[in-house]
Amino acid sequence: MSEKLAIAYRKEVDQMVHPPMTVRSALPGAVLMVLLLTCSALIVRAAIVHPIGPLMLTGYAVLAISFVWAAIAIMKDLHRRRHSPKSAGSVAGALTAAAGTITVVALLLGLRNPSDPKSLFGAFYVFVFYFACAVWALEARIKSSELAAREQGLRIEYRLADLAERMGK
Repeated sequence: MSEKLAIAYRKEVDQMVHPPMTVRSALPGAVLMVLLLTCSALIVRAAIVHPIGPLMLTGYAVLAISFVWAAIAIMKDLHRRRHSPKSAGSVAGALTAAAGTITVVALLLGLRNPSDPKSLFGAFYVFVFYFACAVWALEARIKSSELAAREQGLRIEYRLADLAERMGK
């Protein structure tokens, strides 16, 4: 009985940590992956076609690299056909870090001309992107914490069932 209980426990934990992917649940990830790869290609194209300064080039590079990294993480999940909370958290974290970097770049570029009120409009728009990414990262961390709590509860339940079985013998 203990062997059956251990197998059931492992199966349930695996189901919780890596739920299977359906076509409906994979579609948003696939669309996001295509969008991220397209945007990173467009960023690289813009950096090549339109000459920009080193500060803006740094922001472009960080954004393009984080987009490609996030797309690769999504691609791995799609290939395995399983959702991974760790992957979702890393995608959100990468995009938040890139958005923070771009926000700093936009603020630094805006400070070059402080007397012009429109010089910081770009920073406002990028900050909206940063805020959305930060909320997404926070949500991913909350889901990860909930999953860890459920996993710990299941582990305690398994141990209690095992103890009850031993006490019954």
